Amino acid sequence: MSNAMWTYPWDIADIGQEVVSSELRDLGFDMISLATVYHAGRFLQVRSPKRRAYFPEDGTLYFRPDASIWQGQAVQPLVSSLAQEQDVLREMIEARDAGGLDVSCWTVCLHNSALGFANPDLVTRNAFGDANSYNLCPANPKAQAYVGNLVRDISENYQPNRIELESPNYLGFAHEYHHEKDMVGLPPEGDFLMALCFCEHCQAAGQAAGLDMPALQARVRGLIDQMCAGDTPQRVCPDFPERGLDAFDFDAELRACLDLRFDHVNAVLTLAKDACAATSELMLIDGQAGWLGGCDHDAAADLGLKVMLCAYDMGPEAAEGLMSYATGLPHGAGGQVGLRLGYPEFSGREDFAQRIELLKDSGATGVNLYNYGLVPKARLDWVRGLL
Repeated sequence: MSNAMWTYPWDIADIGQEVVSSELRDLGFDMISLATVYHAGRFLQVRSPKRRAYFPEDGTLYFRPDASIWQGQAVQPLVSSLAQEQDVLREMIEARDAGGLDVSCWTVCLHNSALGFANPDLVTRNAFGDANSYNLCPANPKAQAYVGNLVRDISENYQPNRIELESPNYLGFAHEYHHEKDMVGLPPEGDFLMALCFCEHCQAAGQAAGLDMPALQARVRGLIDQMCAGDTPQRVCPDFPERGLDAFDFDAELRACLDLRFDHVNAVLTLAKDACAATSELMLIDGQAGWLGGCDHDAAADLGLKVMLCAYDMGPEAAEGLMSYATGLPHGAGGQVGLRLGYPEFSGREDFAQRIELLKDSGATGVNLYNYGLVPKARLDWVRGLL
């Protein structure tokens, strides 16, 4: 495992590859994790000499795709203007080959609003038939093929040390788009059920498993309407998420439908693994509660993927629990941990150092830190001597 810094290609373009690489190596990193496919956002770029706010293009590639891989494919990738001007990933690979930092490709898979709006047949649809344009559906064969083609292109044509897969799964309802409005105050199960997919592919899978999908869809609509009907939101599963998917055992078909989601996400990961050249390690980025999005970490490990778990917004006790879970994954798949170098998430260097030591003592074998261009240089110096 390696200690890596998540980094955006526009930071390298602004600051310079040699400067960034030298600083990271001096701090103790042996790998840079470069965003190679990413979504929209707004970023306070405190390290850039050229700007303070950056708005990346939505759902674009930050590498130059191989036309032979994408020819005739139903889903065509969107290439960022930055990648058309400068191949930052190629620069990092060449620097690695000259003795520099190892390179990991941080790859956002199915969280892609630009492709979702352009291809409404690809996205998840809630129980009311509304399109979740930010989430390509893991059950959709075209979306699955898109992820496989991304991995094939990156691994064959750039040969990074590692490819990190983010969002190969079902996404939630809240915090996946921008300027979101929910004045109802949906409880946790409301957010979960609003994101449950009833697209044609998920419906077909359910029907093939013997489920009455139209009736189930109507019942899910009813549960959501029940939560929204009163002057304050009414809970329909008060033991969710504490009991996990078992909180929905009151409806056997709903529970069975939720289990099917694991098969679809595993199909995405299987295609990715099959497409990945042997020169690159494949790793899943997720949270401990991967079941929310249909990720089965044991199944991913059985496929040969490593699993990086993010310890965001966690106190020491929760972080220890996460490491206990991670080190229990089969085939030694766990151990890499994602942390944000954020304030006030960490109040100072001592607080951050204690967390790093706790993770190491609990079995962490490597750390990914977020994010090079978003934290002041003085805070980045907290890392020195800890990795």
